[in-house]
Amino acid sequence: MTRNWGIPPKDGPFPRARHAKPVLTLTVTAIYGIIGAAIAAISFSDARTILVGLFRGLSLAPAIIAAGFGCWVYIYVAWPRFAAQFRGGDTFSDLVRFYARAAVALILFLFAAKFTQIVFGDTIAGILLCVSGGAAAAAAFQTVMTFVPPGAQNEGAPKA
Repeated sequence: MTRNWGIPPKDGPFPRARHAKPVLTLTVTAIYGIIGAAIAAISFSDARTILVGLFRGLSLAPAIIAAGFGCWVYIYVAWPRFAAQFRGGDTFSDLVRFYARAAVALILFLFAAKFTQIVFGDTIAGILLCVSGGAAAAAAFQTVMTFVPPGAQNEGAPKA
């Protein structure tokens, strides 16, 4: 099995978009990264406001688990679309469409998590805000991968 731990391949869509329109690609990627980081900050801050003492002592464990769950859900849902769904042609347009859809989804999930407090109470809302923060943090980190130098594909098991 080939693993490159998320580093874009040498001949993938990222280098094509990055080389075709480097300034625009950097600009929209930075904007999406800022949106992801802002949503993560808002989510975790709101979760801490709702659940007093959330990030202290044993209450940190559910927050970490929820944020990790959000991170992995984002990776599971977004990564195939981000890395493999470029249809050829103008990869920059595909990249912008992905960022726009993902940003809207992250924002909608943040608002849904905030409004669950009304229906389900503080605990569920706090956990969902941590899930939202984890997903947004993964989105922000994903933007870094666009500009990481291409990685080598591991074709076989490591040799000892």
